[in-house]
Amino acid sequence: MWNINGQLLQTLNGHTGGVMSVAFSPDSKTIVTASDDNTVRLWNLNLDDLLVQGCTWLHDYLNNPSVNLSNNDRHLCDDISTGR
Repeated sequence: MWNINGQLLQTLNGHTGGVMSVAFSPDSKTIVTASDDNTVRLWNLNLDDLLVQGCTWLHDYLNNPSVNLSNNDRHLCDDISTGR
């Protein structure tokens, strides 16, 4: 997904075939995609949820002492509730 200026906002991976159709929900918080692999997927666009998911995914990386990160970078997700 890109914004109107062409800046990449998010990559949605999940279909094995080409996406044939895309629609937004009326509240613009969900996208539905249909693919030629005969699947339909719902994509949550709630940015708060996406941020929590991203920080949950990064948790082990940010806390790995063998990864060369600055102290500030290690605390990127400290204010995000990841459920850990």
